[in-house]
Amino acid sequence: MKQLFMVLLVAIFISACSQTEDNSKKTVEEGAVAEAQDNDTEKNAAENEQEEDEAFPDLGDLEVKLSGEATVEEDKIIIEGESNLLPGTRIWSSGVTDAGFGSATFTDTAEVQDDGSFLFEFKEVKNSTYVTLKLYNNNDETAAHYGEHLEKVEGPQVYVTDTHGEFEAKADFHIDINKEKPYTIPIEIPEWEEEADDYGDPDIRMEAKVDSDHQYLYFYGKSNLMEGAQVGGNLMRASGIIDAFSSGFTRINPDGSFTLRVPYHKLEKGMYMPISYQPKRNTWEDVVAAYGEHGEKLKGDLVEKDGKDQYAELIVELDGPDFDLPEDAGLTVDEDEIKIQMPDDLLFDFDESKLKSDAKGTLDDVIGDLKKLDDDTRIDINGHTDNTGDADYNMDLSKKRANAVWDYLEKHGEVDKLDVQIEGYGDTKPIASNEDEEGQERNRRVEIVINPK
Repeated sequence: MKQLFMVLLVAIFISACSQTEDNSKKTVEEGAVAEAQDNDTEKNAAENEQEEDEAFPDLGDLEVKLSGEATVEEDKIIIEGESNLLPGTRIWSSGVTDAGFGSATFTDTAEVQDDGSFLFEFKEVKNSTYVTLKLYNNNDETAAHYGEHLEKVEGPQVYVTDTHGEFEAKADFHIDINKEKPYTIPIEIPEWEEEADDYGDPDIRMEAKVDSDHQYLYFYGKSNLMEGAQVGGNLMRASGIIDAFSSGFTRINPDGSFTLRVPYHKLEKGMYMPISYQPKRNTWEDVVAAYGEHGEKLKGDLVEKDGKDQYAELIVELDGPDFDLPEDAGLTVDEDEIKIQMPDDLLFDFDESKLKSDAKGTLDDVIGDLKKLDDDTRIDINGHTDNTGDADYNMDLSKKRANAVWDYLEKHGEVDKLDVQIEGYGDTKPIASNEDEEGQERNRRVEIVINPK
């Protein structure tokens, strides 16, 4: 009996030891799993943090970057911006119309988000407008980081201002209300050339080439003028008379380049564009210091005198088509495509599609120009109206007016050699805003398009 009791004690002891060992082993295993899970959690957190750092590696970098795109829809404009600005920084937006007036539509601010993005949404715009987006230095954190006057900021989007030692960081783009909507506009970071060795030298040099579309002449220039200097002028006719409403001004870019845009209505032989630096238009502190309050420090072949002032001027000659059109007719060029634009009141009475008697002289002048064209040249004759009245009625009226013009040209001119297409577009292809009477007058027209694209 005693022997049996001893056997049972040994068995119980062995069992207890085995269970203790199993529990100890289980505890170790559970601890290892928990530790592994903790390590995975820390690893995932580190990886996520690294991914975030890689996605937005330069937030707060002093080389500021502003980009994105603007979407122009029928009833709104949406700007989806990207930046490397500090989260919480504000972006200031503003706009200036092509006529040079400030646009309240675009006056607003937006906050930079944690990923550097920012968003604006504006209501429908009724005028073609230049929109500017600027770093808004409006709080202590921003001022401490970028400098009270943005003097710490670097990069191709940093520009001088009218005050010495003060800068702005900005991006800008142009909204053209006449383009078919919806469309998008890229907001891009410019790439400037290296600063010229003679940058800021008072011995001024300028050169420019010209391009055009059916609304504007574009002068792409290079100079050694200081950044911020204003240049521009009025388009001139061969006779030396100013072409009304055809002027433009712009400021010199950081590399001395400039893009000058000038609206025009009629391109004629012998036209020229004087692009000048005038001291009376330039009051920025650094510019005045470099060239003098009256331009007295200017020198070189481009320098002219105007009383007590000196100014620098580049004359760019334009190569217009050799056409002899009536005074009120317009002529615009976009590469090989030429548009002769005749206002409806030059040809028709109100709401009529029968040619006025004095319209025939106008069309006789056009016939003389069409006879100069090569055989089988493609010609489109298009009628257009404003948006007043019924759209279907306007479409029909515009087609009748285009046909009336072609009937006269065909009957009185030797133009059968041309490949002619006739169409009426009603109010669907405006060239100006229909929101005012002046724009509506421009939209009521018959166009003869030579070499249509």
